[in-house]
Amino acid sequence: MSKWVNNEKFENFKKQKTEEKQNEQNVGDGFFKKWKNPQMGTQDVERVYKGRLLPDKNGDFYFKYLYHFFKSGERYYYIKCPKTHDMNAFCPWCYVNQLLWQGNESDKKRAYKYKKNVRFVGNFFVINDPRDSDVDDSERKASNKNFLYEFPEAVESKIKNEMTKLEEGYGPKIFNPEDGHNLLIKIKAKKPDINGKIWPDYSNTEFSRTPSSIAESKEEVEKIMENVYDLSKYLQSLDKDWEFHEKLLKQELVWDDVEDVFIKHVGKNSTEEKETPEESHSTTETFNENSKFEKSDNISDGDDRNNNDSEGNISDEDLLEQLENM
Repeated sequence: MSKWVNNEKFENFKKQKTEEKQNEQNVGDGFFKKWKNPQMGTQDVERVYKGRLLPDKNGDFYFKYLYHFFKSGERYYYIKCPKTHDMNAFCPWCYVNQLLWQGNESDKKRAYKYKKNVRFVGNFFVINDPRDSDVDDSERKASNKNFLYEFPEAVESKIKNEMTKLEEGYGPKIFNPEDGHNLLIKIKAKKPDINGKIWPDYSNTEFSRTPSSIAESKEEVEKIMENVYDLSKYLQSLDKDWEFHEKLLKQELVWDDVEDVFIKHVGKNSTEEKETPEESHSTTETFNENSKFEKSDNISDGDDRNNNDSEGNISDEDLLEQLENM
């Protein structure tokens, strides 16, 4: 070995990297693959996507998370809302939203920028993605692969309804890889709203009536289930610290309005030598077989000023476009 390389330090470093590699393999080869958001059809013709919801190795089925999504400068930010864990927790962006809403019409218009939204995330084995017909490279096709699927409330309501129907619902079978029911995501286009915006319509989404397996053999099923993503680790990987929020608040020129309350709740964080803010997601409760499936919290804090469409969500298409361009 060269005199420039310390053998003992190399072995320790090798051990560290070996452990890192093992940990990466446990969470999907070191990164998480998210399914490209399904695109809507037309008002007359729906697009249909078929797949199976799968539990992760911890038995978690899917998670709900709250987030703030807005443009600052030339970049879009997808930020965890601290209220995802506790609606009484302090969130600087919710606080800014409330302050601006108390101002003039211009302030109220800006307040809308910082509203919070809700999405859900779970493992989804794609059985048929109609977009694959336009893809030549088999590696880029989505069918017969597992992904993380981030879905809106319109889809979650279908899932929750199927789980909670006492006599007619399929219950836990919608998550069973061997003898379960596929989720058929059917998306049409709604009529343009007053602003000419066209939103996706998930109303025909349903579960298949006939149970089936996601693979031909138990060995293949086992292999698929070995590659599901750990939802808790995924959510943890999306967290950002308070220094991130502080820098972005300063970048948005609202720090002076928030500073006293911010310091009161989280303390003073020095960000003079920190990197610029980066995108972040948010997370909250998990659902499993033993959970009580209750109606989602009202995230508008008692008023409807935060709603920008009939479902209170940013357009899936708009969101996907911005996230893919980050």
